[in-house]
Amino acid sequence: MEYLNPDFTLSYVAKKIKTNTTYLSYVVNKRFGKSFGEYSNELKINYVINEMISNHMYRKYSTQAIAESVGFKNAVSFAKSFRKRTGVSPAQFANNI
Repeated sequence: MEYLNPDFTLSYVAKKIKTNTTYLSYVVNKRFGKSFGEYSNELKINYVINEMISNHMYRKYSTQAIAESVGFKNAVSFAKSFRKRTGVSPAQFANNI
C-alpha cells in the first residue's frame, strides 16, 4: 500500500503515473470531492481504523508510532485528522474497541 509511504505526495503520484500535478489534482477533486491531501489522509486513517479493529497489538502502539506507520510526519497532524474522521482520539478509539 504505497499510500502509507511518507513520500506519497501529489507530485510523487503524478510522476509515478506519468501525468502532471494539476491534472491529477483535478481528477481526485472531481472523483472524490476533496483535495489530494484530504483523500490521502482519508486512506491512511481508514487503514489505521481497520488495523486497530483487526490487530489488537496495533491498539497498543503510541500515537506517534501509529502516525509514522501510515506516513504522517508527526503525531499532532495525525491525531487531528483521526479525530476529524472518527470524532475521538486514536487512544479513545482503541479503548472503545
